Amino acid sequence: MLISLLRAYINRQTLVTLYNFLSRILNKMNSNAPPQDQEFPTIDHPPQFDPSQPSIPISYPIKTLEELETRSYFESFHCPFNKSSVPLKPKSLPNRPRLLVCHDMQGGYVDDKWVQGGTNPDAYAIRHWYLIDVFVYFSHSLVTLPPPCWINTAHRHGVKVLLFLFIFFAIL
Repeated sequence: MLISLLRAYINRQTLVTLYNFLSRILNKMNSNAPPQDQEFPTIDHPPQFDPSQPSIPISYPIKTLEELETRSYFESFHCPFNKSSVPLKPKSLPNRPRLLVCHDMQGGYVDDKWVQGGTNPDAYAIRHWYLIDVFVYFSHSLVTLPPPCWINTAHRHGVKVLLFLFIFFAIL
């Protein structure tokens, strides 16, 4: 019934008009685009990251003992944005063996460093949160503070989140 109603309004002439309209829009868009063989200027050396300067809020690790001692992270522009907005509901640990999952994805702070969300829909790909009791975000840095996206997601599923403190020493 719906198809017969649509046939009364959509004929060959309507489709040709729609095609011509969309073609004009596409041509206009292509004429405004830069030529394909034109190279875009690139920045050889991106500016040094300065956590005290305003920018798009990101999550990042504490990499040196000096940063840890001076507490510079807590004075950075980014610190107020790196807080969980989802509280963890208090619950007792189950009377069973528990599972701790440690995230180790390309050194951390890749797609998930953007506090306000990134463009990769698969950046937060743990699919079985109900099996996890404790989550640790690992980034091969001295102190790894989990990005809020991980904390919020874990808290929504009742999972505790821990930071990672990397202590290493040489045995002589």
